[in-house]
Amino acid sequence: VEGSRVAAAVQLQALAHPEVSFRLIRDGKQTLMTIGDGKLLSAIHGVYGNEFVSTLIPVSYKMGNIRLDLRTVLIAPVSARKNRSMQLFFINGRFVKTGTGAAALQEAYKNAIMIGKFPAGVYHLDFPFDQIDVNVHPAKIEVRFSDERAIFNVIYYGVKSALEAGDTRPQM
Repeated sequence: VEGSRVAAAVQLQALAHPEVSFRLIRDGKQTLMTIGDGKLLSAIHGVYGNEFVSTLIPVSYKMGNIRLDLRTVLIAPVSARKNRSMQLFFINGRFVKTGTGAAALQEAYKNAIMIGKFPAGVYHLDFPFDQIDVNVHPAKIEVRFSDERAIFNVIYYGVKSALEAGDTRPQM
């Protein structure tokens, strides 16, 4: 159990900081290796493998003073997951859990994925520090925003536009 928690923590740090090289050896076997070249796709490849990376669509979107970072990637609708465990949000380089972000993703993918499936991806947001409350949970993982609607809109419109741009299905 402790080994799984350590592995999860190293995975999150590797995705939060692709400019740092990570190597995890568990029970004498290397289970994770990132090269630290500063590219999120390289870090994702090291954490989740080639199959996951091959389904990713890049996102870059800005609205006001909130920005979905160029490092943000989302998964193609055909590769949706059976739970939300692969929805990873990073705000100012820190892993967080946000119900607003999950709701925005679900709405952006509406009619693009099957019912009972969930979008996945690694979402990096740059956000002013004075508009975030991290004192919601003792572990500081859950956050609240001074303007929840703004966060929802940035994620929704950024993901929606990336899905439309990355849609390779033939037009009927």
